[in-house]
Amino acid sequence: MNALKDTFPRVNGDLFLTDAGIETDIMYKKGYELPNFSLFHLLNEAKATADITSYIEDLINVALRNKVGIVLCGIHYRASRDWGELLGYSRTSLADINHKGVELLKSLKKKHETADSPMPVSACIGPRGDAYELNRTMSVEEAEDYHSEQIATLRDAGVDLVSALTFNNTDEVIGLARAAKSIGVPCVASFSLDESGRLKTGHSLKQAIETTDDATDGSVAYYMINCTHPVDFEPALETGDWALRLNGMRPNASTLAKGTLCQLGHLEEGDPVELGQQMGDVARRFPHISVWGGCCGTDHNHMEEICRTVLAERS
Repeated sequence: MNALKDTFPRVNGDLFLTDAGIETDIMYKKGYELPNFSLFHLLNEAKATADITSYIEDLINVALRNKVGIVLCGIHYRASRDWGELLGYSRTSLADINHKGVELLKSLKKKHETADSPMPVSACIGPRGDAYELNRTMSVEEAEDYHSEQIATLRDAGVDLVSALTFNNTDEVIGLARAAKSIGVPCVASFSLDESGRLKTGHSLKQAIETTDDATDGSVAYYMINCTHPVDFEPALETGDWALRLNGMRPNASTLAKGTLCQLGHLEEGDPVELGQQMGDVARRFPHISVWGGCCGTDHNHMEEICRTVLAERS
């Protein structure tokens, strides 16, 4: 089991970048099909693996140029049991592909990490159902059981942390966080908000974070927002002790509804400069936030602008 590294992103700590919109880039710029939005499945193809590697290295280069850290992530979002079964994976073959993704990230860490740019290895975990819909309600216990399998596999593969992304249900996050604690892997939890600035279940971001912390004894390392444009998540950003638990932002590039962005047939990249300015404003108002990335439609160009404006606010 990996210990919590000194390089782990901490509130009020050094700046870290993280993954951006790798799935939308691979789909619309590289021309790959992602059955069930499952990027991990492309690791079976040499050319696709090379394109995934190139995308991640573009983000790494932004971190290196700016002498900031980067949380390596972005491959394992749908690599859990239910989604794997839809693609014909057995439990053994699914564990193998999870390991393969971690080995890719670890190889990039070994190749590129510097003293100025630490690179903790994460694996992103997605919800059991569709992130953009209200799915069958799982109990906390069901969620803990379901996510334990993938988290244990990722622990054995040697990740430094797991990042639960695009969740809209607090019970599922609570179960996942309990599983991570039991298995011994640091866990980050990221919520996705809809156009009302709330989770799909109707909870506010404040309620989601406070409820999760209360039910897990604060075991989540920190919280993030992802797959939401600033226009939608800005109303949720309030001051208070709960907001100090928010340590990461991964905005969408476009104001279009996020479910639509994966079905357009083309990429909506928005305006990287404008998105950078919006994140700079968030960094000014919430200077404790340490981790910055992107989601649908974003790439290294957006990350360059976000990094530039956030660093300017920190100077």
